[in-house]
Amino acid sequence: MSLTTTATPTTASPSLIAGRTLLDVSLLRSKAADLRVSAADLGSPLSTTYRRRAAELELEAAALAARFGLFEELTLAA
Repeated sequence: MSLTTTATPTTASPSLIAGRTLLDVSLLRSKAADLRVSAADLGSPLSTTYRRRAAELELEAAALAARFGLFEELTLAA
């Protein structure tokens, strides 16, 4: 007995996509902020790694926002 699945095409409304994108951008920025706060309590090598990852997440959030036309000011600090 085998299971087969078929993909069903789905189309999302532009407002749903924009809402989801805003949520994703917000979550990425929130995670970056959490990493920066955590970095303050850690030793030097690990805190640098946390700050670098926070910058990567902020850049990813900015790229995602730009992809969907949600241009915002980008301030990155490693």
